[in-house]
Amino acid sequence: MSMVKTILNGEFEIVIPKHRADRPDWYTEEGWEKARLQSMHKHITNKDVVYYVGAEEGEMPALCAMWGAKVVLFEPNPKVWSNTKAIWKANNLETPMTFQGFCSNETRIIDQANALQKGFPSCADDEIIAAHGFKELYLEGKNYNQIKIDDVAKQYLSPTVITMDVEGSDFQVLLGAEQAIREYHPKIWMSWHPEFQFHQYQVYTRDARNWLIDKGYDEIFLDYQHEVHMLYLPNNKPAKI
Repeated sequence: MSMVKTILNGEFEIVIPKHRADRPDWYTEEGWEKARLQSMHKHITNKDVVYYVGAEEGEMPALCAMWGAKVVLFEPNPKVWSNTKAIWKANNLETPMTFQGFCSNETRIIDQANALQKGFPSCADDEIIAAHGFKELYLEGKNYNQIKIDDVAKQYLSPTVITMDVEGSDFQVLLGAEQAIREYHPKIWMSWHPEFQFHQYQVYTRDARNWLIDKGYDEIFLDYQHEVHMLYLPNNKPAKI
């Protein structure tokens, strides 16, 4: 699979696999998650530690690394890690921390060799493919490593940024990050999936949003493009217990 230099959303130059560069959304006026990416670019600096939950093929977390942040990648799907490793190599990025598995509200390691580590999991050496599919916590969680962000923060640098797009397990990830949110007050980008969240876990997104707001956050609406994109910034109001 060839790697090509492209400009995502007309703003961000990066080298990515050709099949990913060929995604037409990057080149429309609307772009792909344009408001979310612009917001992240505005707020993420070289002083940040970004916990990127649901890294998928890796171009968006790679941008965070290109902006100077340290990045921890969380992704359960073994078929996308080769794409991410290729992007990191092509853009000469610092080796990230990785976790091949799900972020959730529990820590359960069934494959220690591909748990939290500096560098990429062994599956990242496989062939780059475009038709990789997706993994979802509520369907396949028992087959993959799971970890709480709180437990990652104990082993590594504490997060100053948490960003996630996890197809409905949004609140499960937040519950596993409650201590980190209370102690470190990271900036948080959420891609909410209200229908998926209720179908999978019987959780109303309004309740999950209130949970974050009650932790001392201001909620900023960014966009509604195939999901609801929100930014949460810590404020000086006392958190509700």
